Amino acid sequence: MQYKNSFYHRLERYVNDKRFRNTLKWGITGYLFIVFIFGIFFYITDSLIINGISPEKKLNFFDYLYFSLVTFSTIGYGEIIATGIAGKVIIVIESCIALAYTPFFGGYLAYLFIQRPKDFFLTDNIFIRHNNNKIYLSARAGNKGKPIVDCDATIDMFLIENNIKRTLYKHAFSRPLVEISWYINLRLDDPENPLPLQHLKTVLANPENCLIRIAFSGQDAATGSLVHLFNYYKAQDIRRGGSFLDVYRWKGVERIIVDWDNFNKTAQITDEQNKQIDELLEG
Repeated sequence: MQYKNSFYHRLERYVNDKRFRNTLKWGITGYLFIVFIFGIFFYITDSLIINGISPEKKLNFFDYLYFSLVTFSTIGYGEIIATGIAGKVIIVIESCIALAYTPFFGGYLAYLFIQRPKDFFLTDNIFIRHNNNKIYLSARAGNKGKPIVDCDATIDMFLIENNIKRTLYKHAFSRPLVEISWYINLRLDDPENPLPLQHLKTVLANPENCLIRIAFSGQDAATGSLVHLFNYYKAQDIRRGGSFLDVYRWKGVERIIVDWDNFNKTAQITDEQNKQIDELLEG
């Protein structure tokens, strides 16, 4: 798979992002509004003159707007200058606003441009999966962007009593790299660790008072920025299934994305496998 890491792909992605477009639109609108308001102030006070060759030449309204623009942009060509106290005070005020507005607006745009978009996600449901003759409580993390490194995930089970969220069970996972997806599997039929099954039974027996949370965090491999997300699942969000359906396949040594619609889907399980899950949960 080739990642979209060129400048033009990045630009296209952010131009199509609603938040980026809205920030750009309102930022430019605010910029022009400030220029217009101060242009009116210069016009009302009649505090500008032509510098040099034709000082007697009268300025029109566009000249006042033009001077306001070059002042706010801190360009200052010098062909028009302020005269009198009023003009100089207006310049000082507009310049101070420009010194604050321009870096704030530009810096926020840069932040939106370089930050990682929300292109990583978790399954909508959590699954009890019968796979390879083992039974797991599972979710899947997906990643459509740059690889994520130093990844951590947790499965937490909570009981809410008397308005207090109490942790029943917590299990942590780690992985050095997530390129496309990560299966977060908590084994339920491990005879050496009965706690996950025991507390899952508590969740299933108390659907109105229990939650399961999957939390995921890591670092963007390109920028080092932190990425994180989490989902809460209720008992009614638990589904049964087998192996997760593939979202990509290999063509030689090239990985090809096939269908992200498969991300939240698992293979069907047999009646016998369903029965084994029932026996495990009822045992």
